[in-house]
Amino acid sequence: MEKQPHKAIKLIDLKKHYGENQVLKGINLEIDYGQVVCIIGGSGSGKSTMLRCMNFLEQYDSGEVQINGKLLGYGSDAQGNLQLAPSHITQNDLSEVCMVFQQFNLWPHMSVLDNVMSPLLRVHKLGKQAAREKAIAVLEKVDMAHKIDAYPGQLSGGQQQRVAIARSLGTDPKIMLFDEPTSALDPELVGEVLKVMKSLANDGMTMVIVTHEMGFAAQVSDKVVFLAKGFIEEQGPPKILFTAPKSDNLKSFLSTWSERNSGIV
Repeated sequence: MEKQPHKAIKLIDLKKHYGENQVLKGINLEIDYGQVVCIIGGSGSGKSTMLRCMNFLEQYDSGEVQINGKLLGYGSDAQGNLQLAPSHITQNDLSEVCMVFQQFNLWPHMSVLDNVMSPLLRVHKLGKQAAREKAIAVLEKVDMAHKIDAYPGQLSGGQQQRVAIARSLGTDPKIMLFDEPTSALDPELVGEVLKVMKSLANDGMTMVIVTHEMGFAAQVSDKVVFLAKGFIEEQGPPKILFTAPKSDNLKSFLSTWSERNSGIV
């Protein structure tokens, strides 16, 4: 029998506390390569914490986060007890994972081109010409190559977020994590960022997206995951979750979305 490939991401009974507050109460989730998974839920449901555990920005307390079949962030001692893995091993395991945040985190003193080139030069050790060519290519992908000489302060929020996405794409990730990438944008600028993300989805990028954009989740995701009070309460195709929610919590959450039946095929 042919061996099944590893999942891109697998969460097993994932738990996370902040002091007395248990934010994640046993999360189980599997994400295949090429899948687009949107995470939805109310404020405080654990969405961003779960996402941050996926790239070890948050150290989880128990359970497992697996990236391509490898346990992330921890190893075992001689007695078989979990212990923190050396940081270089964790970073190596995350070498094909990148994250795009709410805030754009661009360096204000650098041009658009230099913002995208910098990690290619410093982290990935590309030569200057190769880094420049790679940076321009990914900026073209997000329709920002015409702004290579501009500085972040000269760009709209949507343009800055597209540059941030380009900077991530320059590292050739296999998995991209997005933490509410449009929440800091004025409403009229949201569409241009979602357009880029739709393009990435169409190209087969594995994406996990915490979002409040229900229409986008309905149109783009292969699977929607609804979190409530630290649990996954429902998950499945958007066609099912958005048209026939089972739980009262999900029904209530979706009740404020006036166009919840539009764009779902």
